[in-house]
Parts: sequence; structure tokens; C-alpha cells
Amino acid sequence: MTLISLLLVLLVERVTTKSQYWQADLYVNKYLDSAEKFSKSADSFVSWSILLLIILPSLILYLALHELSGGLLELILSTGILMLCVGCPAVRDTYKCFLQAANRGDLQACSLYAEQISEPGQGMEFFGQNLVWQNYRHYAAIILWFTALGAAGAVLYVLARGVQHRYADSASKAAEQANRIMNILDWLPVRITALGFLLVGHFSRAFPVWLGYFPDSAVSAKTLLIEVAEQAEEIEPDENDCTEEPCTLVRLAKRNIMFLMVVIAILSLSGWIN
Repeated sequence: MTLISLLLVLLVERVTTKSQYWQADLYVNKYLDSAEKFSKSADSFVSWSILLLIILPSLILYLALHELSGGLLELILSTGILMLCVGCPAVRDTYKCFLQAANRGDLQACSLYAEQISEPGQGMEFFGQNLVWQNYRHYAAIILWFTALGAAGAVLYVLARGVQHRYADSASKAAEQANRIMNILDWLPVRITALGFLLVGHFSRAFPVWLGYFPDSAVSAKTLLIEVAEQAEEIEPDENDCTEEPCTLVRLAKRNIMFLMVVIAILSLSGWIN
């Protein structure tokens, strides 16, 4: 059923544009808003219960779906929840607008679109790298967690990502705890995703980078993923074409998603995955 849910969701997500009611961030923000009302401040609330805030809904969902194990209702619920968790229409729209602006030769607009998904101070040259990172956060990581723990795994990752995003701009204990949890949740999935990059890309160049970072728990997930991606795909710099780097890296990310799906299909057919 894992494979069926993934195929259905990725097919629908590819051919349709989801409304805000089919995006997990809407419900995650409402959930966090409601939870914070029980404390005097958001920081004091998160400081003692951030782990429970993330794990409790996932645990309840896991137990509920376990009672429906193997049934049609479980398939429907799991597929619906996965549909909420997978994808980021805002990033996809930004990428499309960037390409349209580039085709018009409007470099100023390209720069503005690139800033929408970039960290402060980053220029347009980092646009492709940020697209690879967003692809991992909204597709690859969720696919891997869904494969491991079902819908509960996807919800677990999305909740942790939402908490980290909410407190990203604060130098508080909440931000530190959220980053610590995300580092744990990203440790294995980002290495599996990066392994896919070198298997569908330039293996001999990317493998030393991946192997060097593999045991390093201090390296950030984003740094590992981007550096492996850049080595796995040959990018020919072109000052007259600002789309070369992002388009090349996006193609690599798409190939990697297909590779992950093939591996999951093989594991499903062999009985390793339900």
C-alpha cells in the first residue's frame, strides 16, 4: 500500500495545483497557534514541550492507522494525509515565474524570485541550490519517512519542519531545540537522498564528498545535500543564461525522486515494504 499511495499522490501532485486546504502548512500553523495559547509565551511553551508537540500527533495517528492495518480505509486515509504533506506549490510557482522572467530577459525579476526561497544575503547564483534543498524538504524526506513509518512518519517530519520554520528567526531555546530535532530527523534521509544523487549523476566525483560527510554528525543536512548535488551534476557556467544552473539541478532532483520510487517499488515487490 505504501507504493500505491506514493504513486497516486505524486501523479496527482504533478498534474494538478493544490489549494491551500491541501497543504499541510495551513494545519500545522493552526495547530501551533492553538498549542501556544496554553502558555504565557511561545518560547516558554516550546522550551518544555516541543518534543511532545511533534511526537504526540504522529503517535496518535500511528496507533489509529495500526487499528485499520491492511484495510481500504487505511489506504484512503494514508493517501490523503500524504497528499497534504507532499509538495510545495509556492516554490514550484516561484520556479516557473523565474523561468518566465529569464525567457523575457528580465534579470531583476529573476533576482526577486530567487530571493523568495533564498536565505538573507544570497544572490541569484544560489537559486538552484535552494531548489534542490526545497525538493528534499518537501518531497524526498517525506517520501522516505512515509516509507519508514507510513502517514505518521510524514506527519512527524512536517510538524518538525513547521516548528523549525516558525522559530527560525529567533535566537531562543525553541529554535535550538527545533534545529536539534530536525538534525536527528534529517540525518539518515539526507544521506540516502545524497546517495541517490551520486547514483543517478556523476558517481566518481560525488562519492568522495558523500563518503567524507557520511559519518560527520556536525555537518548540516543542507550543506551535505548541496555539495553532493553540485558534484553529481556537471554544470557549465553561462553568464548569458541564468537558468542553466537551476534547471540542471532540478533535473537531477527529479531523476533522484524517480530513483527512490524505483527502489521502493523493488522493495515492495520483494516483500520488504508493505
